[in-house]
Amino acid sequence: TIYLFVWESRITKELRSKNELFGRYKDQIFFTWNNSNEKELCRFLQTLQDKDFPIQFQQRIASTVRFLNVHIDNLKGELSTRIYHQSMMGKYSLPYVVGHSKQAHSDWFRSALIRAVCCSSSLDDFHLELVTLELTCLTNGYSLQFVETQVEHFFGYFHAHEMRYSKDPTMYDRFRKNWFSYMTMQYQLTEKLHQFNDKGQLIQLNYHYEQGPRCEFNEQFHRLWSHYFHQHPTLSKEKTKVLLTSKQQYSLNTLLAEEKPANLIQ
Repeated sequence: TIYLFVWESRITKELRSKNELFGRYKDQIFFTWNNSNEKELCRFLQTLQDKDFPIQFQQRIASTVRFLNVHIDNLKGELSTRIYHQSMMGKYSLPYVVGHSKQAHSDWFRSALIRAVCCSSSLDDFHLELVTLELTCLTNGYSLQFVETQVEHFFGYFHAHEMRYSKDPTMYDRFRKNWFSYMTMQYQLTEKLHQFNDKGQLIQLNYHYEQGPRCEFNEQFHRLWSHYFHQHPTLSKEKTKVLLTSKQQYSLNTLLAEEKPANLIQ
């Protein structure tokens, strides 16, 4: 990690003057290089390896690469990205198993939709990924009503219901920018939550959620909390952050299955 930090500093310094893109996840680094001279790039990487630390690394230089779960293309000087699926089998698989609540499935579907719009630079690629996500939920037992509700909420968040069937690339670009701004706000909120947690000012409460207006319950809870503790020295809205999360909604397998009693050794 220390080696990569030194490399990252040197690479970003070089790329900043050329208006390039840079990304890093753990021990993987991605960056763009618009100079058509590949030998110059190889010399630059070799200089980093020889000058800083004698460690080995694998490099891939091409107009098409894969970084994490994103497929990246250089189409005549224009950067194009889309979601990358490793196999057809995994393409329609869900990351959750029996035992997770319905709310957790909803959160995953929404996150997958946000990832699709952020990673798909093309409107056609986004629509293809949208269909893939819908089929994934349907083939894994979700109802059509569940899928439609999640998709409608996703497009309705920025009042862009017409975007679902639109073929206007300009409208899609505006839609993507709205979600990028939303993600920036989420990162800032996460940082604030970490600060509250570090100071011991974060309270997290869990409750059972089966059905009904969950968001309405959360709003009423925060309103009552603010009403009764608005002048409290430590529990006021300015001093403490309260997180509400729902517990698991148990499946039929969990409800109908009887746990085998443990055999006691006497």
